[in-house]
Amino acid sequence: MSNEPIRILEVFGRMNRGGAEVMIMNLYRKMDRSRVQLDFMVHTEEHCLFDDEIRSLGGHIYRVPRFKVYNILAYRKAWRNFFKNHSEHTVVHGHMGFSAAIYLHEGNRAGRYTIAHSHSAGNGYRSFADVIYKFCAYPTRYVARQFFGCSTEAGISRYGRKKVHSSQYSNFPNAIDLDTFAFDRNVRQQKRHELGVSEHQPVIIHVGRVTLQKNPPMIYRTFKEIVKQNHNAVCLWVGTGEQEDSYRKAIAEEGLQERIRMMGVRIDIPSLLMAADSLLFPSLWEGLPVSVIEAQATGLPCVIANTISPEVAVSSLVEWHDLHESVGKWASCCLGQCRKGQIDRQSPKDEIRKAGYDILESAIRLQEIYMIGNESALIK
Repeated sequence: MSNEPIRILEVFGRMNRGGAEVMIMNLYRKMDRSRVQLDFMVHTEEHCLFDDEIRSLGGHIYRVPRFKVYNILAYRKAWRNFFKNHSEHTVVHGHMGFSAAIYLHEGNRAGRYTIAHSHSAGNGYRSFADVIYKFCAYPTRYVARQFFGCSTEAGISRYGRKKVHSSQYSNFPNAIDLDTFAFDRNVRQQKRHELGVSEHQPVIIHVGRVTLQKNPPMIYRTFKEIVKQNHNAVCLWVGTGEQEDSYRKAIAEEGLQERIRMMGVRIDIPSLLMAADSLLFPSLWEGLPVSVIEAQATGLPCVIANTISPEVAVSSLVEWHDLHESVGKWASCCLGQCRKGQIDRQSPKDEIRKAGYDILESAIRLQEIYMIGNESALIK
């Protein structure tokens, strides 16, 4: 019997900081890598944020061309060749929905145990691209052997109610390292000093990609209103994305660089959340955003849109608002939450653990699922 760990293939677009990517990296760090080792298939030639860490943990990074619909034959061939040349991956865990029906089907053909994982509740049909996405992703519900969703809404959006209510499906919450995000007042003071803000200046933060889903126009308008209502307020916009440059330019043109700070990709998210006084999160749609769980873990009050799954409220720190409400109301609520958070702040670790978001427990659960999948693939 081999003493080598079983190898699992995780499928992503790219391994930069995003909700799904952060979740799998959190799990990867906590797994027993002498028993289970993760490798990653990505759809880019770019060097990404987590690439070096993946390799340092013993993982390999493989690449296939990006799926563009018209290259379906070449895309399918690339996957067939990969599985032909890499028999070591007994389980394929697909986090990328657009082409999941293709690569999971090829995984099935090659005798692998296939898992589909939905990380978003979807956005309806806002554009032609959305229609194409739904069309391509739809068959996944008939392909994978096991199905995960970060929330019930995310599962229904991707697989339909019938599949979600079947034995093949289960929710898999976006768990975090509770110790890493446990509030520490010394860390808060140090980070605020680095940021050049005093203890009594309100600091509002948003953590997420600067992309349509996160509703950047609403974030920008609300940040401007916050600064208007309180001239001492500082707004931190953490993340990168295709719309980042346009908002950097707009902020510079209005001379708001010191009040609305585009932070880009950061590795100090826990300390930034501890330094902040309120989280702004007005997404148009979500599955279950890790950033909101992380914020609650630091004891940070959250002002979020009611478009987000109610399962994200794992503590009393969440305040819900409608996107049709004025930015003035959103801004005043964020500033009001700042005053609450500055008075008495603690991490609700027990509540978060009870809700199933402890990364240690989730890592054990996923590891067991992979082991069962491995045995199933070997038997088949």
